[in-house]
Amino acid sequence: MAAGLLVSCKDSKMTNVFDTDEEAEEDSIEAFVGDTLHLFEEAEEPPVAVDELFSDFLYEFMGDSRFQHQRIVFPLPCRQGEDVKSLSKQEWDTFNRLDGEDVFAVIYERVQDLELQKDTTIKSVAIERFVLNGHEVEKYDFNRRNGKWMLTDLKKKRLEDMPNGDFLHFYAQFMEDSVFQRESLAPSIRVVLTSEDGEEAPEVDEIDADDWFEMARELPLPQNALVNINYGQTCLGQNRKTLLLQGLSNGMQMQFKFNKNGSGWQLKEIEY
Repeated sequence: MAAGLLVSCKDSKMTNVFDTDEEAEEDSIEAFVGDTLHLFEEAEEPPVAVDELFSDFLYEFMGDSRFQHQRIVFPLPCRQGEDVKSLSKQEWDTFNRLDGEDVFAVIYERVQDLELQKDTTIKSVAIERFVLNGHEVEKYDFNRRNGKWMLTDLKKKRLEDMPNGDFLHFYAQFMEDSVFQRESLAPSIRVVLTSEDGEEAPEVDEIDADDWFEMARELPLPQNALVNINYGQTCLGQNRKTLLLQGLSNGMQMQFKFNKNGSGWQLKEIEY
């Protein structure tokens, strides 16, 4: 911009660049302000690609408060049973319990359901936040409106009314009670280490309970709240669950595979 102003002044009939009249000065100021505002306006709106994959949108939504405000329908309905309240923009900033989350889960039963993350045609996604010592799940409903992802609704649901309620209850006890955790480990846990490019054969090992507790100290297992992204994956109540953990900004991805038998859930395999 400064170079443009200098060229403009150099090409004018004025012999001294400081001897400008008021009208020229006002025009220059208006042009500068207009161009500057235009730059900020361009920076505010992310590229259209941010609305193709929900994961890309979520990264922007979590990292940019201005963008976040643009993508929430205010006043935001907040429903708990028959009780309906609403959150203003200011109230949302105080309430927002998604703030600070950097590890998200995807709980699924069928491998093919993982493809939903790559589906650019899905119209709705829910984020389900469960506090491990609580009895409720906060369900944040996101829907596409005119091609853009928008947070349109917030619901508070009882844990027992959620499709994965039984598994969430188990996970809470698994994280809070080390004795229960040891009892919920298979005698031999399979560990699969895949290559980053996926071209090399995975390395496979097995660990016991003592190895697990040593290993678990370094694992990104959610300690306080589990935040599940529900893309619409099928929940058939089968006797297996995979807990996929993904880092929002660091590319981390780990899978913990559980099977259910007569005595409850057991951790059978870890893949990363």
